[in-house]
Amino acid sequence: MFQIRVNGLQKREFPAQLAELSPDYWIFIDVSEFKGQTITLSGESSQAALDRIYQSDKIQGADSLYKERNRPQFHFTVKRGWSNDVNGPIFYKGRYHLFWQAFPFGVTWNTGFMYWGHAVSKDLVHWQELAPALMLDRLGSPWSGSSFVDRNNDGGWGKDALVLVYTAFDRSSKKQVQCIAYSTDNGVTFTRYAGNPVLDSNAEVGSNDTRDPKVFWYEPGRHWVMVLFEKDGLSFYTSTDLKAWSRKSHFKGLYECPDFFQLPVDGDIHHTKWILHGGSSRYFIGSFDGESFKPESPELRYAEGVNAHGDDVLYAAQSFVEMPDDRRVQMAWGRIKPDGMPFSQMILFPTEFKLVTTREGLRMRATPVAEIEKLRQNPQKWSSLNAVGADKELSKAGSEPLDVKLHVTLEKDDILSILDDGKTIASIHSADFENRGGSIEILIDKGIAEIFVDDGARYITAEIPAHSSGHGLELGLRDDASMIDSLEICKMKSMWATHSSSRQ
Repeated sequence: MFQIRVNGLQKREFPAQLAELSPDYWIFIDVSEFKGQTITLSGESSQAALDRIYQSDKIQGADSLYKERNRPQFHFTVKRGWSNDVNGPIFYKGRYHLFWQAFPFGVTWNTGFMYWGHAVSKDLVHWQELAPALMLDRLGSPWSGSSFVDRNNDGGWGKDALVLVYTAFDRSSKKQVQCIAYSTDNGVTFTRYAGNPVLDSNAEVGSNDTRDPKVFWYEPGRHWVMVLFEKDGLSFYTSTDLKAWSRKSHFKGLYECPDFFQLPVDGDIHHTKWILHGGSSRYFIGSFDGESFKPESPELRYAEGVNAHGDDVLYAAQSFVEMPDDRRVQMAWGRIKPDGMPFSQMILFPTEFKLVTTREGLRMRATPVAEIEKLRQNPQKWSSLNAVGADKELSKAGSEPLDVKLHVTLEKDDILSILDDGKTIASIHSADFENRGGSIEILIDKGIAEIFVDDGARYITAEIPAHSSGHGLELGLRDDASMIDSLEICKMKSMWATHSSSRQ
């Protein structure tokens, strides 16, 4: 445990994972806010470990930053440390803002010392990591939450202020309370509301599990709504001033990190349904009256796939608010640990949600955002191939980051196997298509595969080895009569191409 003090006053406290022998990787602490001041860094450690700490404008390994062997090239990862839940993605004053749960001090997280990481983008695919938006304060570590624009200055922090609402976790008492921070300088800095917490429901619900607030403006009722995970499900609160909240209803059955939004049915903006989902890809379709959610579907899932530990790859997803084109775009924590890297975990590629009518009824579909075209380069196309012919072309691409599109026609009961490094990562059945044929898009990056079948009828996530034996992507068909009608292979540009090695 380390402390930073200025004139004897503690400014920060954090646990650092220091190497006793040769360092595996280097982490950094941004101390630019103390420029021109004398700081004292103190903590218990061996002298050898302490002697390695240094001050510089560049971090050790800066020359290889974003070029590391196992760093994903078109999936967002942090410069150093750990990342998990996506928090409060929003389009605000011309830029996309992405926040997440960050532990900057090592690749193994510590839930008592999480920050809100912060990155910005102009196009959803090229991101620049900024200084953390939130660090610890008197109420504890800032856990997950959401963001919104206070257009009418209901909170009193300024018209059109960018507001973050989050859970503060006290590592001593284990209490979880809801708090607010706001920015009036376009998201450059954030100030905590002096009256925090705005909601403490621990005693009422008989549990410390009260976290992950999702807040939005409900126009028909002219009030704010907070969806909050409490104990065994999701609770709905309302407020007019963002400070006093009234509990209205509770929906059992979904766990953590709620997201809640409307989608047009089959693109009809005059016919919409509400989508409620929790930490995983499980969701319900239903209606909302401003105070309670009424499900009109069974529990559904829009994604599948587990990591090496058997956990869902996709978790803690959040969708962007204030989108300029009314799309519903989400990003999710990808629970994958790249091997031997100075960072851990990733964020999955942004996808767009649509609500469509299917044979089974209404279903939510996820597909890669259109902005993926900014990263695709030198597409090569073929038609009328069998699996052997397709594999011949795929082998030339090797294990590079790829976007592969194909259209297949499968004979009855046939299965298309998708393999990476010789191992099956997905099996597509003829019954997955309306008429035994359809489209498949495969995104392959370091450590991760994302597969979209028939425009999101299935969304498959898979952890793949970062160290490939050279086999790369392969396809397999059982029936010789099944065909790959078309195949398109695109190598992917690095999303980090705009970063220079000196940009910190």
